[in-house]
Amino acid sequence: MKKLVIAVVLLLVSTSVFAKKIEISYWHSLGFHVKELVEDMVKEYNDANPDVEVEAVFQGLYEEMQVKMMTAAVTRQLPDVAQVQYEYIDIYVLNGILEPIDKLLDPALKEDVPEVMWKQVTRDGLIYGIPYCVSATMYFYNQNAFVRAGLDPDQPPSTWEELIEAGKKLTVDNDGDGKFDTYALMFWADGFYGLSPFLWANGGEFFSEDGTRILLTSEEMLRTIGMLRDLVFKYHIMPQNWTAWEGGQAFLTGNLAMGFFTSAALTYGEQNLPWTLRVAPMPEVQGKRYTVLGGSGLLNFAKKGKQRKAAYDFASWLVSKENTIRLHEAVGYIPVRKSALNSLALKAFHRDNPNHRVTVEALSYARPLPHNPEYYKINVKLREMLERIFLEGADPAAELAKAEQEINDILR
Repeated sequence: MKKLVIAVVLLLVSTSVFAKKIEISYWHSLGFHVKELVEDMVKEYNDANPDVEVEAVFQGLYEEMQVKMMTAAVTRQLPDVAQVQYEYIDIYVLNGILEPIDKLLDPALKEDVPEVMWKQVTRDGLIYGIPYCVSATMYFYNQNAFVRAGLDPDQPPSTWEELIEAGKKLTVDNDGDGKFDTYALMFWADGFYGLSPFLWANGGEFFSEDGTRILLTSEEMLRTIGMLRDLVFKYHIMPQNWTAWEGGQAFLTGNLAMGFFTSAALTYGEQNLPWTLRVAPMPEVQGKRYTVLGGSGLLNFAKKGKQRKAAYDFASWLVSKENTIRLHEAVGYIPVRKSALNSLALKAFHRDNPNHRVTVEALSYARPLPHNPEYYKINVKLREMLERIFLEGADPAAELAKAEQEINDILR
């Protein structure tokens, strides 16, 4: 009898050990109208996987979450899975905090994600994350403003020259005081994101081939800055002294007809702007069209075998064909699976939502941002330089030379 009791006790103990759920912490930046969708998706995963319990924690928008991630990295208290902007992956790789997932990666998943998206999470030939919330820079425009200006909203400008000509009609002195109070468009001085599509179209690059130097005084960069400044000082279709916040408010109220935005703002804009939002591809410059492929990927920081495998399984489930279509519809992110991009469900959605189709078509002319461990510091310098050039009217050549020197000092 004593042996039987011991056997039962051992069975109960072993059963409780094996029945213990694997707990996965998931930090994300999908808030506002998307937070509920994230919670629903996590609940679906937990219900379908009784041996795993995922806890989703909203950590604020990108910048706020990045600060929390850096703090957690220092204390070695990182989550198992985190949604991280592609530009910040290098920091974790350089410091040995993040391990590649090549050995975990399912070949079927690898094949079903466009190669350009894998480039966003690949460093030195190794894959460090799964593409997740992929966005592209588009230009948004106010359909109502186009109609008032006598422009066809179904035929938005396709080239830089057409953009300027349309801009002249969209820039208006509404109160007759001799000053424009409604402008055509605005270039946001947003560092890499703002400059990249135009620099690439002009044949330029930010860094030398070996990535050790930044190239801001190149002919291509000077030409790029020149064409953007002409919007203000030559064609007068862009305000000189509006900050990014003021420009955003003007777009909301209808005092700015066009602007370059991320596709991640698409659905929210459609649902909340007090006028009809339309979306167009980035304009051609010198016969070339580019857009920035940005966003964030899912990084696996789990170290232990079962924990790391469970974290990978959850991350790969988040980017299933069905889930990536849901994010596309709810936000404007580009689906990360070829099977989703080619699906009848997506084509049916695009028939009723043509703005979203434009974001998917952007994949054909999209490029990832350049990456560097000092990305954040470099981008701050670029923003400050652009603000001096556009807001203060500083000399472009002098400012480019100054910023180039400061950034190359950082890179050394």
